[in-house]
This record gives sequence, structure tokens and C-alpha cells, in this order.
Amino acid sequence: MPADEYFDWRALLRKSESKSRGSETDNRILLSSIDGWKTESLPKIIIIWTFDKNKSDAFPSNSRPGRNSKRRDLSATVSDFELFLIETEDYVVPWEETPTHTELVQMQWTQEWHNKLKEKVGKLNLKYSNRPIQFQSSFKNIGGIIRLQYEVKNYNNLPPCPSDLEELLSPLLELLVGTEIRLWKDNSPEYPEGWFDNQMAEWEHNNGKDSGVLWAKLPKNEWEEFPEFSNGRQDYWTGFAIDFLMAKLLPGFEDMGGHLTGVDHKIDFDKIV
Repeated sequence: MPADEYFDWRALLRKSESKSRGSETDNRILLSSIDGWKTESLPKIIIIWTFDKNKSDAFPSNSRPGRNSKRRDLSATVSDFELFLIETEDYVVPWEETPTHTELVQMQWTQEWHNKLKEKVGKLNLKYSNRPIQFQSSFKNIGGIIRLQYEVKNYNNLPPCPSDLEELLSPLLELLVGTEIRLWKDNSPEYPEGWFDNQMAEWEHNNGKDSGVLWAKLPKNEWEEFPEFSNGRQDYWTGFAIDFLMAKLLPGFEDMGGHLTGVDHKIDFDKIV
């Protein structure tokens, strides 16, 4: 869209998807499944949050001999955010192969299908190499069902957010920059209650994970607890926490609760400005 063209974002933009990354990681971002990038799901704003994270050690896997667990988030500070706008499917590699996507998501994952799909998405990613949103080479969903999911190798290649839209959203999102988040967990009597740290992460690795209670400290504010947060068991719970805090503390961002693929929040501009 021309830079000097006026556009009423309140009339069109209703969806946002949030992604998070550590300040010491590369620029690869995993995105939602193919359903979140169809024409009916667009346009949507992509909010990429950057955290300064404290992470656990990687512990010997209990189910995969010779391998290690993921390094779990222990605590974090929100250091930055960036905005991008996806208006059309022109930025997304389409699925042009068989079976159809509808058929694939009803099929069980097998190594044979993994190998076939890896070859198919490789060809499509090469054919549409100028499009930043490309297929991942991971096809196994929860329950062993096949999935098609996207990624961006370098999120800086996503289309930038128009300046007028950025001016609407940035003052609100900036309220969360500098926010510190951590978890208080009570695994007693087996393990002493306390702040989630590396020692507790190792105990949970061998004994089961507790969700705990989210605590957040916004800049210039005191620590506040949010017992309704329920994703503290996740390895990368800080990404869930920023989505939760956006809906809890920022007017105009309604939590979609996972009810719509590729959408974390519904945007209501009447509550923002």
C-alpha cells in the first residue's frame, strides 16, 4: 500500500498472533498451521516479543537414551517487541501437493509420510523461495496426526507494519517492555515450595511438572500474582505468559483461548484509542 494512502485499520484489522524469542537466539520463528494463513484469516498483525531469559540446564532424557531434555524457561524480562503485518497469502508458500490439507490432517504420522512430505515441502519452498513464510519440515502433531505448519527463517523478512498502524499499537505494547516474569511453585511435601529455578526444574524433570503461579512486575510497579495463569508446565511458558498479560492488562486485546488457529488475540480498536 502506498505510504501516503490513508487506511482505516479499525475497519479491517481484527486479529493478532504473538510470537516470542530469546535475545540470544537466531531470527527463526515457528508459526501456526496452514489454517492460520488462509485468506479468511488475514490480515493479521504479528507481534514478536524478545525476552532476556534465564533458562534451565538440559537434563538427560528419561525417554530417549543418550539425548537431553529441552532447556526450560525459568524467568524472563521483556526487552523489546516488533510489529509486522500480513495482509494477503502472497507472503505464504501455498500447499499445491496431494493429498489435500483436509485429507492430511486426518491421517496418522508415519516415517514414510514424513519422508514424502519433507520432499514435497522442500520443492514448494524452493518454488516460492521469495516468500518469507515457508513450510517447516516437522509434520507430527499431538496424538500422532499429520500437520502442516509454517516458519520464517528470518523474521526480519516479514513485511513491516505500516507506520500509522504502528503508532496506534506501540504506545500500548510498550507498557509491557521491561516487565519481569517468574513462577512460584509448590511441590510440597516432596519438594520445598519456592521460585522456579534450575534445581526445581531438575526435580520436576524426574517427578512431574507443576503449573505454579505467575508473578509479574511491570516497570515502576510492585510484583503482582496471577493465579489464573495455567501454562507454567510448558517448557517455554514465557510465551504463554506474554499472551496472558496482553489480554489481562492491555485494553483492546481479547484472548482467543486457542479457539481460532493462528490468532492469539482479537483486536478492538475502540478500546485502544
